[in-house]
Amino acid sequence: MVSYRGMFIPIALIALMASACQSNGEGEGEPAALAAADAETMARAKAALAEAMGVAKVELGPGDPTKMSTLAVLPPRPTAHEDRSLARPTVFDIVLKDGRCFAVRRETGEAYELKDVSCRALRE
Repeated sequence: MVSYRGMFIPIALIALMASACQSNGEGEGEPAALAAADAETMARAKAALAEAMGVAKVELGPGDPTKMSTLAVLPPRPTAHEDRSLARPTVFDIVLKDGRCFAVRRETGEAYELKDVSCRALRE
C-alpha cells in the first residue's frame, strides 16, 4: 500500500506555484472599452474577431462596446433543419496593453490585437 501522506505538502506547493504563474497579472493589461462604436470601428473589430475565430464574419451580441469591457460573438444561427441550438456566445474581454487595444478570448486567454481600433481604459 502506498502512503500519500508525505506527498501532500510537495503537491500542494506545486499546485500553488503553478496557479501563481498563471495569474501573476504581468502583461494582462487593464480593462478597456472601445473609444467609438461607429460603423468603421465596429467593422474592424468584427474582422479581427472573425480572424481570431477562423470564420469569415461574426455577429456581435447586444451591448454598448463603448461602455462595456466585453464583446460577445454570437454563435451561428440554427439552420432550417434545426429548431434550436445549444451553442453559446464566445466572450472576449477588451483590454488595453501598452497603448494598444486587444480582445482576450475568455475560454483560452489568447489575446488578439484589434488593429486600427482605439480603446480607452475603463475604470470599474
